[in-house]
Formats: sequence, structure tokens, C-alpha cells
Amino acid sequence: MKKIYAILIALFVFLVTDAQIISTLVLSTQPPAQLSEWGNRKEVLTLIIRGQAGFVPNFKVKAEISTSDGTVIGFVDLARAPIFTGNSAGNTILYAADVLPLELMQFSGKYKTSLQRTGKLPADNYILCLQPVRPDDFFPLGEKQCKTFYMATTQLPILLKPYNEEVLDGKIAQTAITFRWSPVVPNSLPLATYRLQVFEILPTQSPVQALRSNQPLLDKEVKGTTQLIWQPQLSFIPINDNNSPNKYIWTIQTLDNNGNPITQTDGSGEARSEPIIFFVDLTKGVKVKN
Repeated sequence: MKKIYAILIALFVFLVTDAQIISTLVLSTQPPAQLSEWGNRKEVLTLIIRGQAGFVPNFKVKAEISTSDGTVIGFVDLARAPIFTGNSAGNTILYAADVLPLELMQFSGKYKTSLQRTGKLPADNYILCLQPVRPDDFFPLGEKQCKTFYMATTQLPILLKPYNEEVLDGKIAQTAITFRWSPVVPNSLPLATYRLQVFEILPTQSPVQALRSNQPLLDKEVKGTTQLIWQPQLSFIPINDNNSPNKYIWTIQTLDNNGNPITQTDGSGEARSEPIIFFVDLTKGVKVKN
């Protein structure tokens, strides 16, 4: 009888040790460009773990990111990866913060450089593969689950109104000036913040000098919306000797949920849209007496 018990115990230990894990991976096809955002948003990635016989042993998750041709460009250091405790009561649900901790990931080549500089992978198609493994020797405990995803190129807003070199009626502009622009593409969740700035261009300045040197007349942040109505309460009295219209430049800086530039690949690293010049003319629409 003791021998039978010993065999049963040994068989149980064998089954538990080699218990197979069934996993299901759900991944957004176009996740946030900023990898740090993955861990903050549970809807980006979900890994569901369950055992074939209802029991799940302790396990780690082997994670690899590769290009569409199968070249591995990033992986989680398994030696330092967390151990997840198995259970026999239902599913174990993990998210990006659990299986893709950035502090444990290693990237190579241009992908490492891009992440260090911008926090993002270059725009391209990628494959994410996750696989449960034994904590001690990393032996596979289940099949590898892979999903493709796309990192889109960020297109900054295009300034629409006032359009380039538009001359605004000074009398109307004293009351309100409407600014409109296109949204950032792809649209981000949570919604992007748009920082609108307007600078006056002095007679001795170039537009770029005004943008870089002057204090903004308007510096306003709006979240999600792509329009702002400014009530300037300015006289717009001509500052030029020839009474020509006053000259202004405006731009939109797009910020992420942490208040950082949404992209750092626009040349300046500030995620600023191409600036536009407009004029305010107090004499526009005024009839000249004979």
C-alpha cells in the first residue's frame, strides 16, 4: 500500500511539474506609440492563463518583440522577470505592466536608440510573442502566443484658421479671433493636449526670431478639441511706421497625457506644428471718405 501511495505521489508531482498552461493573448492592433503608456492602460494587452487540468504551476512569461520578418529586436530579461503564482481557482489575468515591464526589457540597434530618444519604436509592423515558462530553467509550459501590431507615424496637426498670411479685420479681431487646426494622427487615448501660442512679430524681427525670443501673447492649453476662440482685448494699433497691419505668428504644440511633446521627431523635438503668419489690420473694411 505504501508503494502505491508513493507511486501516486510521484505521478502527481510529475503532472504538476509538467502541467501545461493554456494562454490567450489579446493585443490592440495599434497600441499607444509611447511604450510607457502600455502599462498604464489595461485595454492594450491582456494575457489570460489557465491550466489544462484546472491547475496552474508557478511560471514566468517569456516576451519577445520582433519585426515582421521575425528578427527579434527586444525581449524581457527572464532572469529578472517576475514569477507568477499558480492557482487552481479560475483564470489568471495579466496585463502589459506584468509581462512587459520596461525596466526589464532589452532592445537592440536603432530600436534601442529610438526608445532612448523618444520613448517609442520606429513606425513599422511588429510581432509580440508571449509564452509561459518554468521559473527555474525557462522550459516552455504552454504554446507561444503571437499577435501583430502597428506603430503608426505621428502626424502633427495642420493649422487651418487663420490661414497663412490671412489679413484679419482689426475691429473684429479685438473682440474674438477663432483658431482651428486638424487633430493629431493617430488620435490618442487619453486625448491629446494642444498648446496654442501666438507671438507678435516686431518690425525688426523674422517670424522665427519672434517664435523663439518673444513672450507669447496667448499661451493656452486645450484637451481633445481642435478649436479655440481668443478674446485678445488688444488695441492692435499699428506699430509700423507706415501703418501697415501688425504681424503675428501662431503654432500648436501637441502634448501627451504626461505633458510631454507627443513626438520628438519633428526636427525641434517640441512636437510643434508648422507655424503660420497672420495679420491684423484696423483699416480693413473702413471706407475712405472722398
